[in-house]
Amino acid sequence: MDRKWLFFDIDGTLVPFGENFGPSPKTLNALEKARANGHKVFLCTGRTKCDIRRELLCFDVDGVISGAGARIEMNGICIREKLLPLRLLRRTAAQILRLHVSCILEGTYGFYYVGEGAEHMPWDFPRILRAGDITHEMSIEKFTAHTVNEAEFLPLAACLDASYDIYSRPDGRFFEMVRKGQDKASAIRWLCDKFNVKQEDTYAFGDSQNDLPMFRVVGTGVAMGSAPHAVCREATLVTGTLEQEGVASALERLGLI
Repeated sequence: MDRKWLFFDIDGTLVPFGENFGPSPKTLNALEKARANGHKVFLCTGRTKCDIRRELLCFDVDGVISGAGARIEMNGICIREKLLPLRLLRRTAAQILRLHVSCILEGTYGFYYVGEGAEHMPWDFPRILRAGDITHEMSIEKFTAHTVNEAEFLPLAACLDASYDIYSRPDGRFFEMVRKGQDKASAIRWLCDKFNVKQEDTYAFGDSQNDLPMFRVVGTGVAMGSAPHAVCREATLVTGTLEQEGVASALERLGLI
């Protein structure tokens, strides 16, 4: 069997959204079998490095793409990093503060609050009060907005649209901002170019809007059964939900294990 490169989203694909425990025993066994068969297994997640906890990463992988494409690690070493430029980030923070939206700047080593909207967030992160407080050392990879409804976010979205791709959840209360050209697909493409991996030998597994770019760049895109219709429509295969062990099922159906 030819070696394949497999890219797995975390939230909603390997574990329930926001959880920090590892995948189910059946999913873990399937991932281990895939690597035993010679395939490369990568995480490809919107989470930044500091949010991939040890309890979650309880299995061996060949690499981690974090920050929705901003950072690539292999063997624990960063081989590519695309942080948000400081000038753009400060300009963005000024707009967030002006429009009063609750946002979190997600860095490689920590999170930071900026803005104060209708949605109160209980986490104890350092607070950015002025755009000039942001420094390059914060290593911001992406950011998210948390609102009570979509209408609260729309004025900010109009300011961000030129510089960022915006991914939303169906409930209209959570929005993820990734710099244009710096998504999961760009990271996968860079890796495949670097290691001479053919497109037909690549597979991506995901469940949300920010997984669409990687579906478009790999040979086979696998959508979880819980994914929105727009995501399923662009997938090669729609598998079961997380609760139905969709990852293990898909790996079996595709002949990878």
